[in-house]
Amino acid sequence: MEKEKNEIANGHLFIPELRKAIANVRDRNELWKLLSGALQGLADFKNFHIHSVDHHTNTYFPFFIENRSSPRNLSEFRALSNTRSPLDDVIVCDAVRSDKSFVITLAEVLEVKSAPFWISVNYDYGIREALVTPLRIKKEIVGICYFWSAKNEAFGKRFMEIMDGISTEIAYAVSNTIIREIVNPSGWINELLLSFSHQLSEVRTRADLDLVLKRELKKLFHFDEYLVTAIDVKTKDDCVFATSLTSHPDVLDWVRSSKSGKLIWQHAADSAVPFIINLEDLDFRCAPPCLADIEVENAGEIMLAILPEAGKGRFGLILTSYKKNSFDPADRHFVQCISRHLGTAVVNILVNEELEHKEKHKSLLLSFSHDIAAVRNKQDLTTAIEKAVSQLSTISRFVIRSINEDEKTMSLFLYDSHVRRAIEELGHHFVLDAVYPIEDGISDAVLEGNETIVYVLQDWIDAGKAPSYFHFWRSMDVDKCVATPLKTGTRKLGIFWVDSDEPDVDMIDSMCAQISIAMSNIIANEHLLKYKQRLEIENEHLQEQIRSIYNFSDIIGTSTPMQRVYQLMSLVAHSNATVLILGETGTGKELIARGIHESSPRKNKLMVKVNCAALPVTLIESELFGYERGAFTGAFERRIGKFELAQNGTLFLDEVGELPLEVQVKLLRVLQEREFERLGGKASIKVDVRIIAATNRNLLTEVAEGRFRPDLYYRLNVFPIVVPPLRERREDIPYLAHYFLGRYSKNQLCKVTGISAGAMSELKAYNWPGNVRELEHMIERSVLLSDSKILTQIYLPEVNDQDGAGSATAITNLAGVEKQHIIGVLRRCGGKISGKGGAAELLKLPPSTLNSKMRKLGIGKNSIE
Repeated sequence: MEKEKNEIANGHLFIPELRKAIANVRDRNELWKLLSGALQGLADFKNFHIHSVDHHTNTYFPFFIENRSSPRNLSEFRALSNTRSPLDDVIVCDAVRSDKSFVITLAEVLEVKSAPFWISVNYDYGIREALVTPLRIKKEIVGICYFWSAKNEAFGKRFMEIMDGISTEIAYAVSNTIIREIVNPSGWINELLLSFSHQLSEVRTRADLDLVLKRELKKLFHFDEYLVTAIDVKTKDDCVFATSLTSHPDVLDWVRSSKSGKLIWQHAADSAVPFIINLEDLDFRCAPPCLADIEVENAGEIMLAILPEAGKGRFGLILTSYKKNSFDPADRHFVQCISRHLGTAVVNILVNEELEHKEKHKSLLLSFSHDIAAVRNKQDLTTAIEKAVSQLSTISRFVIRSINEDEKTMSLFLYDSHVRRAIEELGHHFVLDAVYPIEDGISDAVLEGNETIVYVLQDWIDAGKAPSYFHFWRSMDVDKCVATPLKTGTRKLGIFWVDSDEPDVDMIDSMCAQISIAMSNIIANEHLLKYKQRLEIENEHLQEQIRSIYNFSDIIGTSTPMQRVYQLMSLVAHSNATVLILGETGTGKELIARGIHESSPRKNKLMVKVNCAALPVTLIESELFGYERGAFTGAFERRIGKFELAQNGTLFLDEVGELPLEVQVKLLRVLQEREFERLGGKASIKVDVRIIAATNRNLLTEVAEGRFRPDLYYRLNVFPIVVPPLRERREDIPYLAHYFLGRYSKNQLCKVTGISAGAMSELKAYNWPGNVRELEHMIERSVLLSDSKILTQIYLPEVNDQDGAGSATAITNLAGVEKQHIIGVLRRCGGKISGKGGAAELLKLPPSTLNSKMRKLGIGKNSIE
């Protein structure tokens, strides 16, 4: 027994017996079973396949691809098994020149630009190595055999010798099998039909059907375009079900033509098999215009087949070719075989579309119900209906007319934007206030019933029975109007009018049931809104206190740049990511930081602010990390730093670009390690702090010039948020101005309640180098100097006409603006800096910070006088 195994391993018995078995192979499956069974275990391979070589076309194509042991989907398998490629492909070219088996590494082959696509397919499925065996008959190559392995060095010398020993027998088996299939192709065709039918069974949408017909069917025989169309259509509806002729709109008109349809489908109906029409034998007026467009009147043909089992309707398949004699009897037989499966696929698509249609309506009604529940006034109701109608292609415009208190007349209750635009364009504003009697033969009939009624306007106009509003609708090119009564119980509310050529009555009825409830609740909701307004007035002081504590609500603005900022804030708020807020001075970076903190899970903890620019260099480190008693002269007791104070909360590093390099190093360590040591201390302190940094500097420039550490920059720049300057969001200026006006006019004897249009124009035209902070101070100053309830003058810096509107004179930079503003405030305060009523209080700055800025800007007593 052991001796026999050794002989097989040595090839004494194995190769001759395998040669005899291969010689008796009669089809592809038999060859696959023989080789996979005999060779399994002799090498660590997952699967194998064979290419056949066609020397007449200098191409190769798959003889078979073993897909039973791999996870390839059917679509991919079909793509691999129906592709011809040139013999100059890498690997194939090597196999043609080689006499022996050789091993390839897929990773190396993929580096070559001309690598065939099936190499990458196998690589994606985990294949890393392949054994390539040329199959030759009398030195002429007829095929190539590939064994695929997920491992490297899987094929030994002995396995390669076995493959070389049986390669000629495999070559004869491949050649003989192909010859037998040419003589008797039914087996191979049945395999293709089975695969294509499986493809159709997975079709669920028209897009799926389009993919199968364009990609898969063209692999089986040649055609150029296809149409699946409904036949015997009684209405003028679009009868094209699916087509590849989207770039040929004329052919769609031809298919929709009843005359062309009758002429061409009559031939197909009389034929027991798919009908082929040669354009030489056809009146070209009945031919597809796509063929006429490309001038192939005498060189094209079409094939038609009626699809059985296509539900209640009848559907047909049209295949077009731009060449003469493209379709042969085998193609006709193939189309006849797949027509039943194609008909079933059409039915499945129609069923799925009907289900999707119902689900869409259910979803729409559910969404509409939610929107209606929130309706409080006419505008809300209009918006809710417009939103629902926009999702229904069958409805164009709508109007609601309500019954007046006299219960004898009706007036316009609400209407959509399309009707509003038509009224303005036609100049028919009289309909907005018009009163119509209920008893006009139309309205009374609708209100007496409980069903939707469809009116053809022109019929009533021709009969002389149309009310005046029918003529108005006809002026808007409305053909049909759908009227549905609006009722709650026995109470009649009005009529819902819809412009629709093909109304979905059930959908409209369902919508009107909810519209009726909304109409009956609008008056009560208006009372609730008034009560809410009173509550808001009573709570104004409380809300102001909350806003003063939590500055998140101070973020004013609805412009597009600010919407982007809000979006970024909402994305990062619930994470622990480090945020870097960038923006010019006065843009509100601290408010953004406060807003992120108040929206985060840390909102119940402290947000500790550190103004890096206001602290002396010698105190920054102790301020951030704290110090132990005796750490330096004057350290009489231990003091915790800002990092410890912000434990489990947020640390806001304002003007982080001002930090000296020696502090940047220690800050970087804290950010990396989440631990630090107090000055004079030895123990490491762990902290859980969320970092938000802000700066008005260009940190990349600072890094390039050596004033800011690049590693700290990249550590801080995890999630940057750029706050736009005020000049880039001028549409927010009115909201900001009125907000500051309300804040600073409360304590004035003459309360300022508004801003004139001229003053607002000046605000919008000014360049605002100091951004929102400058705007706030300008409004505060103007309120103090105003003696009327309407602010008519804004005390902006002088404008030089030569520089154009909004450009400040003698102010070329932000420092100049800041200097001028501080001087103005100091003059108002009589030179007083600190204390009650001092400039520091008005500017909301610590006195030490104000003194530092005055020294920096060169502001002295002479400047104030």
